[in-house]
Amino acid sequence: MTVGTHFPPEAKGCRATAPVSASAVNALALDSSAPVLATNCVIIGHGSKADCAWTRDEFFTICEHMLNGNPPTDFLLVYRDKESRAKFARAKKAIVARRASWSWDTITGRAKSKVGIGFYPSNRDGKTRWGAMDFDAHDGNALRARGFALPAFEILHRQPQLYVVLGTSGSEGWHLFAFTSEFYPVGEWTRLLKQAAAMIGAEVKPSICEVFPNDAKEGALPYGIRAPGTWNPKTDALGRIAYSTNAPLLAEKKERRNENPFLYHATNRVKSSQLHDSKEQVLYRGAAGEWRSQFAITEPGTRRNQLKALVHHAFRQIGREVARRNAELQHHEASPTPVTTIAEHWEDFEGLWTWTASQWQVEISGSERTLFRLVEHRH
Repeated sequence: MTVGTHFPPEAKGCRATAPVSASAVNALALDSSAPVLATNCVIIGHGSKADCAWTRDEFFTICEHMLNGNPPTDFLLVYRDKESRAKFARAKKAIVARRASWSWDTITGRAKSKVGIGFYPSNRDGKTRWGAMDFDAHDGNALRARGFALPAFEILHRQPQLYVVLGTSGSEGWHLFAFTSEFYPVGEWTRLLKQAAAMIGAEVKPSICEVFPNDAKEGALPYGIRAPGTWNPKTDALGRIAYSTNAPLLAEKKERRNENPFLYHATNRVKSSQLHDSKEQVLYRGAAGEWRSQFAITEPGTRRNQLKALVHHAFRQIGREVARRNAELQHHEASPTPVTTIAEHWEDFEGLWTWTASQWQVEISGSERTLFRLVEHRH
């Protein structure tokens, strides 16, 4: 698993999920022969608040999953401006972990001002591990939106490769999310969701049914959508969770996170020393060495952006020396060769690493900061 950002520790909460098992598959496809589940009798009313479906830690895990391995500043801001107008904007400087925490406080009623959070169903490789369907009721036709949402849920729910969350959009509309453990190409997700829409007779167009990812122009970023259960600035209401089968996925991600030997910046006393800043450590370039291609410098003028992406992605997983070696190889393997020297590349790396570390320390508690500094001093 890629741990791209730090999310706060688990807090207690009520649970209203219905877990089902899921198996991995090689490609996304709808199985129309799968047995139909009688789900309509399960979904009554508009569901519960997100804090009665998931714990705080589970909500952050969902946000982490929806980030798709993108940098921690690449997500959707959801808020109201000074004139109380609803705003949806791509983040530039905001950090996803803090925004997720603020969004959770909005859900639980502890936030002084309300915000939501959303994500984009794509990454730099053109892949995503989730998709969504938005059944709108902007024209007041709530029955139509519900009439599409329930059978669409019924179809996706019986696909063994999918974990599904159904809920309201904080209005009369409905949002249906599907998650997978692994990444799949954006095009496969778009096709799957369009197939589901066709099977229920829903026309894919604004104000009726929208799919995420959509048929964005080549090179364009698919539209973002708010995370399930979050605040809707248009209506000043929270989305409600009607049904969720993502408990096995959340448990799997928690287990893999606990076993991951590369969580250098964990504050656990054992995990923090498993990949420290000793130069004797074996070089780590991703689970399958994918960082070499993922952050390769292949075009003029992209060096610093690629370095920044590398630092943001690797910070939670490796120590400074291992990361510095990654940056060195990134410059050495660049094609075309950057105009910037390796010394300047290292200088940029040090600045980016220091800034990222300072942002991370803002996110954690005082006791965690103290423990982290003790570990740093020891190494």
